[in-house]
Amino acid sequence: MPRNLKVLAVIFLLAAGLRLYGLNWDQNGHLHPDERFLTMVANAMSWPRNLSHYLNTPTSPLNPHNIGYGFYVYGTFPVIFVKFIAEFLGKGDYNQLTLVGRAISAVFDLGTLILVYLISFRLFGKRVIAVLGALGYASSVLSIQLSHFFAVDSFLVFFLSLTFYTLVTRRYLLLGIAFGLAVAAKISALLFLPVIALGFIFSRPKILSLLLFTITLYLTVRLAQPYLFQDNFHLNPKVLANWQQLNSFNKPYIYYPPGVQWTHIPSWYSLENNLLWGLGLPLGLLVIFGLFYLLIYHYRHPPTFLALFWALLLFTYQSFQYAQPLRYFYPVYPFLAIFAGFMAYKILHPSSVIRNTLYVILILVWPFSFTSIYTRPHSRIEASRWIAENLPPGSRISCEHWDDCLPWGGHPNFQFVEFPLYDPDSPQKWSLIQSRLSQVDYIVLSSNRLYGSIMTVPEQYPTTNQFYKSLFDGSLGFVPIAQFTSRPNIPIPGFNLCLTSPGISYGKAARPLQDCSQMGISFVDDYADETLSVYDHPKAIIFGRQKI
Repeated sequence: MPRNLKVLAVIFLLAAGLRLYGLNWDQNGHLHPDERFLTMVANAMSWPRNLSHYLNTPTSPLNPHNIGYGFYVYGTFPVIFVKFIAEFLGKGDYNQLTLVGRAISAVFDLGTLILVYLISFRLFGKRVIAVLGALGYASSVLSIQLSHFFAVDSFLVFFLSLTFYTLVTRRYLLLGIAFGLAVAAKISALLFLPVIALGFIFSRPKILSLLLFTITLYLTVRLAQPYLFQDNFHLNPKVLANWQQLNSFNKPYIYYPPGVQWTHIPSWYSLENNLLWGLGLPLGLLVIFGLFYLLIYHYRHPPTFLALFWALLLFTYQSFQYAQPLRYFYPVYPFLAIFAGFMAYKILHPSSVIRNTLYVILILVWPFSFTSIYTRPHSRIEASRWIAENLPPGSRISCEHWDDCLPWGGHPNFQFVEFPLYDPDSPQKWSLIQSRLSQVDYIVLSSNRLYGSIMTVPEQYPTTNQFYKSLFDGSLGFVPIAQFTSRPNIPIPGFNLCLTSPGISYGKAARPLQDCSQMGISFVDDYADETLSVYDHPKAIIFGRQKI
């Protein structure tokens, strides 16, 4: 086996370890809300009698709208595929189906890694660049994290990457299938259409090739996402209404709590979060330098231009949207890794062992430190255990609306009192909360989801903003008695250091309570984009009523 392929095999095994380790990171707690939803949909589905029944949108038992889920905006192909595999393996129950879905996400992302290698080699004709690109993708933390979630994102990214590869290799039959499966995973795949159009312009295919692409695209979407259609030639109005409703949430000052966090984000928000967290600074800097180098010196090469065009198109488009979760940028990560691999080839030298070793270490620091969160119990699970063991039976515990209550799963010894803090500020809201506040013995924040976002919009939530300020400075009458974190960490015996990003805003109210007791170097990502930490390693804080 050639040396480069041996190195690629090592990188593949490394990537597999990073993606498959700790898949049951929440101990069957189902602490990711999108996963919970998709698992419930999959469990509610049943198999149609035949192909005709499968394709019949109004009656098919695989159509979410027919089984009690009137709002469904994802593609159905990933959910049906996971359900089929899980039941084939005898693991179709609520807990195991989620784990199968996570494993399949990881497998698809490993498939994307292979495509990064193939695309890199196609663009530059050098296996060493392709290997370095694969190493960059293997090390990208966002792809590692999303591989641990049962969601549609890894399906989308794999099939979009396959679409690009078949486009530049002019395999139009496979192009239609690959792009059709991307659309069947998530409708945002349609953003890739300009890339396909440019690819056709550059390659000037025959009419027969265009016809072949169009027919295979339609047939693939019709079979893999049948409920997009009301019949063979008309789109399903229920799906269109769902998308329209989802799009209405993508605006400031609309009452949709998950969107509050993006109301006042700076123009560099997405760039900062992708550089620091999604990629990690060493890899992120290589991406930027590689991108500019290729724009200056290689933009005339059509396949390279298409890769650059796609990366800039999606990143620019998403950066100007109201909602900017990190996962929306995931479809360009394979191409960012390719740019990083090209730049690494320019700065490394085969004979410089020290330089090359230092490069590999720098690239791997962030993914290995991030993966450490999967070596520890989930912070919400730990907080739940502490509550069950330390708080008196009969205690009344607050629970924030739109976040998970602790102890997770409920507990017969405790009473829960919900605080609807995301509701618009009004005298009625605060009369209710003051009444409930007088009832509770403990205030529990199971993540920074509410105070992190609400405190960035004081003009929208003036009273709620003051509520959190009073809670954190102690004037509300409650004091912190325990907190639980699980931050990315490099364990170094006898050493203790927390690294915090500059210019923090999200969740900064809790900074005076910042715990830095974990051994080694910890990367404090409490203040990053909510979606980075709130699912698999949120900070949980427990406040007790101050005794007079």
